[in-house]
Amino acid sequence: MNLGELSKSFEVLGFKFGEHEYAIEISIVEMIVEESQITPVPNSKRFIKGVMNLRGRIVPVIDMRSILNIDYEEKVASNVIVARIEDTEIGFVVDKVTEVLLVDPTEMDTTMKVEESKYFKGVVKKGERLLVFIDIPKFIEDKVNEI
Repeated sequence: MNLGELSKSFEVLGFKFGEHEYAIEISIVEMIVEESQITPVPNSKRFIKGVMNLRGRIVPVIDMRSILNIDYEEKVASNVIVARIEDTEIGFVVDKVTEVLLVDPTEMDTTMKVEESKYFKGVVKKGERLLVFIDIPKFIEDKVNEI
């Protein structure tokens, strides 16, 4: 999705880390599962939590907090968002999936740039709520060869 040419509403999947809200485009979401057995992979990159068996497929699982450089106390996450971009399927651990939101282009602010986070698309404003919009396809494009 090219955010610079937004002219119609689109859907995002909202999720949380602690009290902070984030969003990704719904079109890449394949499924949401409760965190299952994740097997650590020795000597893997810092952001790789491990792999899981998803209906007979081995899916790498990424620690979203590492991608976003979010400080946190260690806790058991409740959901894994499984995304598919082209032929790549990856799970992302989050604290809690909240909801699917319909976003009007007027609710999307892409003017704020954060140099340190090239995976940041903008902010979705829903009433008093602010959801940081994460560019998962960009992350996969950059990192898929490292997994």
